Amino acid sequence: MSTQAYYKDRLGFDPAEALNDGSAFDKTQHGYEENLCKFKGLWEFYIESIDERDAIQKKTFTKWVNKHLKKASRHVGDLFEDLRSGHNLISLLEVLSGEHLPRERGRMRFHMLQNVQISLDFLRYRKIKLVNIRAEDIVDGNPKLTLGLIWTIILHFQV
Repeated sequence: MSTQAYYKDRLGFDPAEALNDGSAFDKTQHGYEENLCKFKGLWEFYIESIDERDAIQKKTFTKWVNKHLKKASRHVGDLFEDLRSGHNLISLLEVLSGEHLPRERGRMRFHMLQNVQISLDFLRYRKIKLVNIRAEDIVDGNPKLTLGLIWTIILHFQV
């Protein structure tokens, strides 16, 4: 197969012809822009659907957490913010497991990290597999990993 035939087959035009008269290039450029617009539209739809799914998960998980935290006289308004200190997470695990867990009383980042680490260590002790979830991720309010952590807790304690 010749180079021109290869380009014509793969690109839909012969570059040599495009350089000579310019007409083939214009058609290809128009097709490229049209396809790019279609791709951008699909990408935006995909991103919107991911955002919508995350919002639904956040709302659902917040309701589930509050249902159990009510027993400990606690409440979560924003799941990502209110789990950062680790106190609500420890309380949730205490309610679900019936065990008492130690906790740090301070409000500094170090204390938050300690509280979340206590929760994660407790889950590992209970043989709950946590993949790529670190205390820093929860304290920093990482939405994906916070949702993943809550989903793991739901799967283990609810099912």
